[in-house]
Amino acid sequence: MIRLHIMLNNRRRFAIWADMAAALVLLAGGANAGVPPPVTVRCVPNVSINPGCVVAYGTISLAVTNALSGDAIFVGPGTYDESVTISTPGLSLFGAQAGNDARVDRHGPESIVNGMGNPAFIVFASGVVIDGFTVTGGTAAAADPYPGGILVASTSPTTTTYFAQVLNNILEGNGTGVYLYQANSPLVEHNLFRNNTAPDAGAGVKWVGLGVVSEGVTSPVINENEFTGNKMAAIFVGGGSNSIITNNTSENDGSFVLFAGTNQCLFSHNQGKNFGHKGLPIVVSSTPYYADAAVDVGPGNSNLMISDNDLEKGEAPIGNGIAFTTVFASTPLGSAANFNVNLRNNKIKGFPENGIVAEEQSGGTLTGSWIGGNVVRDNGLDGIVIDVNNHNISVFDNEAEGNQGYDCHDTSTGYGTLGRGDTWFNNIGNSSSPAGLCTPGRGHDHD
Repeated sequence: MIRLHIMLNNRRRFAIWADMAAALVLLAGGANAGVPPPVTVRCVPNVSINPGCVVAYGTISLAVTNALSGDAIFVGPGTYDESVTISTPGLSLFGAQAGNDARVDRHGPESIVNGMGNPAFIVFASGVVIDGFTVTGGTAAAADPYPGGILVASTSPTTTTYFAQVLNNILEGNGTGVYLYQANSPLVEHNLFRNNTAPDAGAGVKWVGLGVVSEGVTSPVINENEFTGNKMAAIFVGGGSNSIITNNTSENDGSFVLFAGTNQCLFSHNQGKNFGHKGLPIVVSSTPYYADAAVDVGPGNSNLMISDNDLEKGEAPIGNGIAFTTVFASTPLGSAANFNVNLRNNKIKGFPENGIVAEEQSGGTLTGSWIGGNVVRDNGLDGIVIDVNNHNISVFDNEAEGNQGYDCHDTSTGYGTLGRGDTWFNNIGNSSSPAGLCTPGRGHDHD
């Protein structure tokens, strides 16, 4: 049965390649005026890789250099020690596992690209597809400030990289698996980010131990990926807008996601557990800063939706499930409060400190926001806690039970519920400070 399963997987893979090649040949057949130039199918290292190949090259870089916009490059199994820069738009690069979800225990040979200290793929062009590779060795040389197995970047404010797709790849042994820098509308989907912890030789902020970094990016989609063993975090989103992060899993990562200075972002329907596993810090000017929550909301985020996520268990330094944090206040990221955050319908369980916390700082870490419909259980300190200087937060319809401190806790002051700076209503919990923020009741049964 195992042998038959492997054979069927191989047949599916080769069928995908054949279908891709056939489609490309059809695209090349149009003779009407004004159609794009014919698509060429190129292969590495020989033409036997795909039946549609018309020319072969010894390296991926050489194939990319000779390719024209819209061409496809099929890369056979093996290890390729090179850093491939892609400046031609519309190229599609297919590894030996193209079309096969990297989260599944896929069988058969891999096309392994080792950047040998630099990104294995550097994408400076729009419409590029990288599908079905194993990518490693992207640890950032001293001259390259962006460590990453795959780097997708715009080259200038007037030359933006659009619509790159990173699909079905295994990214391991890099400083960061995928680094997105000031690009527009990239898609990162069906990848496995595993053990990205390699050292970074650059200076300043050292992005080491992350699955995905999105810095100043517009409309990235990070969907249905698996993260494990990335020692700082699965995902960091700094600046940019309209990020969509959905349906991902994280296990044994430092934390799940860090947000700083973002606008209009969504983090929804993700599942994670066992955070803080040998966590690495962000290093700024030689000073380490550790995340303190599975979902760490740093300074200056607005219009952020965090909903329908399932977060379970952490160990130091990850004390909290979701934190509006002061950890990065003394870094260049700053200390601006978060505004218009909607925290809805999350399940948070088994963290050594708090389930949900808005931490204390001058000016607050959270204002004008909503915390509703969350289930927060069995944490080492408080279930939901809002510290001094946070205000104008509506806290409603939450179930906070079995937490070792208070289920509901608010130390702010103002004109809200019971003299707090916030409004609490219809929350279930057996203990609160001040008394009455939540009331005992029977919650729903939850796994």
